Amino acid sequence: MRLRPQALDLKRRAPRQDRALDTVDTIFEAAARILQSEEKDAFNTNHIAERAGISIGTLYQYFPNKNAILIALARRESERVRKAVLQAVTTSDVGGRPERIAVRALIHGFAGRHRARRILLEILLAEGGGAELAKPVEEIAQILGATGNSPVLAHGKPLTPVSLFVLTRAVIGVIREATTEGSAFLGTPEIEDELVRLIQGYLAKLRE
Repeated sequence: MRLRPQALDLKRRAPRQDRALDTVDTIFEAAARILQSEEKDAFNTNHIAERAGISIGTLYQYFPNKNAILIALARRESERVRKAVLQAVTTSDVGGRPERIAVRALIHGFAGRHRARRILLEILLAEGGGAELAKPVEEIAQILGATGNSPVLAHGKPLTPVSLFVLTRAVIGVIREATTEGSAFLGTPEIEDELVRLIQGYLAKLRE
């Protein structure tokens, strides 16, 4: 679904105070619930305001239309996944298996509300947000590459830009497609194992 250009004006009023931030969070939660459990036609500003328990005038203080809410929510979810994955990688005792920690955190980040998440992924991709989706994997690779004994190194050197691109897009591509297809594999130990095997196999070939 391609959104109209005016939808890119995401907010009319930037929420800075706690109360305003809470209002925006409430709008996002209401929107996510509608996306998850109701028909597409039900997603409109009046229904979102009703589910959020606010007036339509209050909603319009922050978002000019439903498309702006969709884009903002999609970007917020992408950023949430990025932060969660980075926290997992930088605070976990990876025990020599940072790739498994990273894959597990990524899969967990895409878990839950699969119908809503599928719609948000489609929105983000339609707006050219593919690089945003890959950002968590790229940052993980960069962090792990700085450790000196990381599996993201080939022959003791950082991955080349093209190798990093191929590896990160392969991983995020599988998770993204599993989400958009509503695959039963997402969240299973088997898909985690396969993604770890993909990473390890790719890196092993680079070391040859």
